[in-house]
Amino acid sequence: MGRELSVQVRAEERAFSVAAFGEEWFVCPACVCVDADGVKDRDDTHLNLMERSSEPMDGGVRYVWRTCSNLWKMKEYVLEVQADSARFFVRVEGKGKLDALRFFGERAKYEASGYLLPVADHADYERSLRMIDEPGRIGLGYFAPPCYVYPFRMPEVSGWLGVGLAARAGQYNFDEFLYTNDSQNACGFELPLNGQTVVDGMWESQSLLFIPGCDAFDAVRNYAHWHYDRGWCVRKNRDNIPDWWRRPIFCGWGEQGSMQKMRGRQADYATQRDYVWMSEKLDEYGLHPGSIIIDDKWQQSYGAALPDPEKWPDLRAFADAEHAKGRRVLLWFRSWYPEGLKQEECVDWLCTACGADPTSGAYQARMRGVMRKLLSDAAGCFNCDGFKIDFANCMPLGKYVTCHEKGVYGVELLTRFFVMMRDFAKAEKPDALINCSCAHPYFDEIVDQARIHDYRGGMRSAPEVMGFRAKLAAAALPDVLIDTDAGGTGSRRDFRRWMKAQGGLGVPDLYWLTRTGEVPFDEEDIALIRACWKDYEDRL
Repeated sequence: MGRELSVQVRAEERAFSVAAFGEEWFVCPACVCVDADGVKDRDDTHLNLMERSSEPMDGGVRYVWRTCSNLWKMKEYVLEVQADSARFFVRVEGKGKLDALRFFGERAKYEASGYLLPVADHADYERSLRMIDEPGRIGLGYFAPPCYVYPFRMPEVSGWLGVGLAARAGQYNFDEFLYTNDSQNACGFELPLNGQTVVDGMWESQSLLFIPGCDAFDAVRNYAHWHYDRGWCVRKNRDNIPDWWRRPIFCGWGEQGSMQKMRGRQADYATQRDYVWMSEKLDEYGLHPGSIIIDDKWQQSYGAALPDPEKWPDLRAFADAEHAKGRRVLLWFRSWYPEGLKQEECVDWLCTACGADPTSGAYQARMRGVMRKLLSDAAGCFNCDGFKIDFANCMPLGKYVTCHEKGVYGVELLTRFFVMMRDFAKAEKPDALINCSCAHPYFDEIVDQARIHDYRGGMRSAPEVMGFRAKLAAAALPDVLIDTDAGGTGSRRDFRRWMKAQGGLGVPDLYWLTRTGEVPFDEEDIALIRACWKDYEDRL
């Protein structure tokens, strides 16, 4: 982050203000309501007992307000101010299952006029801008997870102020972060915890982080770098990644859809016969991707994650043939779905198995064997090269969800799943590729390619919508490769614009090989793709 960017904080008896770029943005009560066991924490119960103190800290100053409430026999509101940021959190003493944190109790005053919603949905930058009185939600979606930070703007001010959720490793037991506004010139921020965090004694909360940026993307970038700089997230060294990770991708999902439209049935998705045909078509067109993705549903069952022998009588022969052509083989992997799993391998919801549980020893044992079978080059194994992990946002959520390791929930459970996949995969094949749709620094040391996900082709604005997502992902994960994806482009003009734009944003990704898809496809289109890929690879 540029050293010229700074925040200024003024601490008062029961509140503090945050300024940047010569303007005051927020005036905030020194308050975090910590709701528990179905009871609201009333922050005003003991206001007369609040005491404030301050002390120097490394590079700044720390303010502490001490009080108590109807739920907690001791509360400390802590504000740590450094030149580039301010961090606000609460410590409590007592017992309870936490329902939510409510920063400021929706009573912060503001001068900001709006914010950017930094999520991946079917919107471009302009449509992602919100007015200040519009509530916001950052949750699991096409980015799982996104950066939990709202970049705020103010008219006639040259910079933006990010207000985000900062968490230490192990503190990600949540899935969404809310901006609230009561339409009475006051706002707040809420972190739902769904009773999944249990306090027994002293407990320190996640933090609200104030951090400036030159623009909205810079605020997201500085939010990410704050985590890296403090050691709260780990930035992996990527100086010597395999060359094939950077090369263009062919994903069979679009062509599978084209085939199904022609055949009028669903049963033949992702067959070896069809992928051999796609591979030969790539050769015929003179298109030479670094990898080919076998998409949904090559598996006999999603949970057991081994090939359907009727669809794939010899996956090893296919993988070896692709390797001989200079291509690697990636497998689409559906997260969480419990099809084919036993009860003891699953997350529980009211005594019902509702998703694979990466904290289950039984599921871990299964997946260790699955990874060996899918990736090893040993006899009897399939010699594939990595995974495109999908449906990560479709994880079990809510108050009644439990997994085998108590207290692990939401993004923290998602992290355990990706870490398991990474560790078991790379134990079998060190250059196995892990591709998933995340855009948060907590996942930097896990992901090799960040996929920017699906696109609704009827919008006719692929470079704008997908470019917005790519900028967010690059801000969160500075050195991670971006899989530009291609799903759903619905017109020839939009398709061609996106083919031209992909190489400037990340790794090109092609989904179609015939005119039976959602776009016309002729020799001119094929020549364009060849030219775009050559230009991209010449710049590697």
